[in-house]
Amino acid sequence: MKVALSGLFGRFVARAYLERYLDLSIFAHLTSRSLLLDGRRRIDIVRRSRGDLPDWVACAADLTSLTVAEAKGCHDPSGPDKALTRGWTQAQRIDVTARGRKVTIKRVAIATRWGAATNGPAQAYLSVRDPVDEGEPIDAEDKDAVFIGLLRHHIANLVAPLGHAEFAGALRRLTRERSEHGLQRDVASARALLNAAPVQEVDGASAIDGLVGGIVTRAGPLTDATANPADQDVLARLNLRPVFVGIERDLIDAAIEGEAKTVRDRLAATTRHDEFARADRAGGWVIPLGADRHIIGSA
Repeated sequence: MKVALSGLFGRFVARAYLERYLDLSIFAHLTSRSLLLDGRRRIDIVRRSRGDLPDWVACAADLTSLTVAEAKGCHDPSGPDKALTRGWTQAQRIDVTARGRKVTIKRVAIATRWGAATNGPAQAYLSVRDPVDEGEPIDAEDKDAVFIGLLRHHIANLVAPLGHAEFAGALRRLTRERSEHGLQRDVASARALLNAAPVQEVDGASAIDGLVGGIVTRAGPLTDATANPADQDVLARLNLRPVFVGIERDLIDAAIEGEAKTVRDRLAATTRHDEFARADRAGGWVIPLGADRHIIGSA
């Protein structure tokens, strides 16, 4: 359990570091399967060696700064150096390629060691290694496709556990399709599923546009139920801390259509502020619910 918690908190701290200090906001989580970003353009994430893959491929909101990142946590009394070496090895296990050409990426390994008041090392450490790995030049359309693929995976990973598993699957199919005809079919399917998804509006929050997502409580997401305003107030009064987690519908639509300029313009807009809600730089919102905060309803 101690090792598992170390890894969990290590990823949490690493993600915060990547967002704050490297300005990253779009994250595709890597699994044991090979991950395609655009099958039609042959944009792939490929293994260089056997072993566990790094945690993320990520980029900034303006669709730049392609990054491969691995997070490690440890309790080693001597410090985080050994964990950083393991993380760096893992961060080198993949390349991003476009039509067989290696794409320039920043490789990042982050190791954290927590301090302990008793029964452990007192000093906390965060250690980072983050050189740029130069690749080959690729054309502008392929470069845009790299980042659109990342954004599609980012959105799919966000909405899948919030009751939108079928739509998340449609987004992932967009990245895998290798034929033009199949791509147009999958775009139409994803668009239809998006149109069928409830679009949530936030009462009294003019800064927040229509969102697609779901309600999450301390007990987990409410994937099979619609919580009306009275239900949201009850959840808050029962101290279940309901929040709506979602992403802006207009951004999802641009990701489906593969409109890189629209995505950049949307995410480059002035950051919007709300008294209670918290926004990220990739169109996502976390909105506390309840009568004294916000209430959401379908548009």
